[in-house]
Amino acid sequence: MNAKESYLKAGKIHQEVSEKIKPLIKVGASYLDLARKIESMIPSGASLAFPVNIQPNNEVHYTPIPNDTRVIQQGDLIKIDFGVHVNGYISDSAFTISFNPEFDEMVEFTEKALKNALSNLKPGMKISEIGKRLDESMKGSKYKIIKNLMGHQLNQWELHSSKSVMVYETSSENIFEPGEAYAVEIFVTNGVGHIKSSSNAIIFALSKKQSPVRDLKIRNLCKQIQEKRRHFPFSERYIIEHLGYSKIDFFNLKRSDNLVEYPILLELPNSKIAQFEDVIYVDEKEVIITTK
Repeated sequence: MNAKESYLKAGKIHQEVSEKIKPLIKVGASYLDLARKIESMIPSGASLAFPVNIQPNNEVHYTPIPNDTRVIQQGDLIKIDFGVHVNGYISDSAFTISFNPEFDEMVEFTEKALKNALSNLKPGMKISEIGKRLDESMKGSKYKIIKNLMGHQLNQWELHSSKSVMVYETSSENIFEPGEAYAVEIFVTNGVGHIKSSSNAIIFALSKKQSPVRDLKIRNLCKQIQEKRRHFPFSERYIIEHLGYSKIDFFNLKRSDNLVEYPILLELPNSKIAQFEDVIYVDEKEVIITTK
């Protein structure tokens, strides 16, 4: 299977899993149960590219922890963001469901803005065309787009590659070139349009430069992660539930200084964020949305 076929297969799997999980996302649903169900729906031959993110209201980068007790509440705005890969070729897509009629309009606005930004893209077009279109969509809107979160180029086994997809127009001359893939995502808010890192990180990845580890068990754990995940992100729950290690092992892994941390990101307290994301693959004569 070549790169294009792998991107298309990953996108199809993502789309199918998203449609299956949507009816289960409801008030009272457990974050932990939803994440496990998404994981169980991914067929053999594919795997998660990063932990299932279930992100309420003003939060981004939240994934369920072991024994997580959080449930969806009436009034929540819930963003579901997960990645699927086939042989390292990634599908990274997200959607938002509102449990507060006051914010239904913002969710619809965000979905439409992304759809407009991705319509009729062509190989050779400037990547900044997406930001230009998003500027047009936001003009006169009562909402703000979060400008310090952006889309990103994808590569095999590389979730964030060299080119970015800014959510506002820039002077960049970068173009969409055949063979490239991009995750294009937008976050729209009734907050200030800027997200900040919290002090709490629950998503991790192996750092590309590894320090020596004396503990044989932790050395073996690092080796397993490298073999299965390479530098794709993972969570504590992955280490415990999928690899069979203990909470103490995970604590010792963090102490080894061999992890990159991805903190939970926050907008203003009591604000809401809607997110939508799709992957595009640049073919020779057209740009394909792999997740639709």
